[in-house]
Amino acid sequence: MVDLIIFTGFFYIAHLFFTMSLSLHKVPFVNWTYSGGDISSQSDISKRMTLASNNLRQSLPIFMVFSVLSIILEIDNLFLAQCWLSLRIVYLLGAVTNLYQYKMIRPLIWLASIIILLCMGCNLLG
Repeated sequence: MVDLIIFTGFFYIAHLFFTMSLSLHKVPFVNWTYSGGDISSQSDISKRMTLASNNLRQSLPIFMVFSVLSIILEIDNLFLAQCWLSLRIVYLLGAVTNLYQYKMIRPLIWLASIIILLCMGCNLLG
């Protein structure tokens, strides 16, 4: 479980850089370095990456708490944690490929990841 937590941290850090790196051809790097920088001409993929990153930030704290509690309480939530991370990777790939232009795909992936978090939490109750 510790390895998965570390990998999830790296996945989150990568998310932070995706938005900027996918728009460097349209927005100079210096504009990303201060709060007054004009980043309004981001590429469409960068805008989708921003939305995906914001979505990840909503459930990541709960996942991390449940994962750490799983280790402390010696509850085997590894499979559920792997499923959650896999769905988050699928969510990211859907944003990159603009899959969410089709109705109901995005909420289904998101809902599945939330259900997995609920299952992890229920397992912790014992």
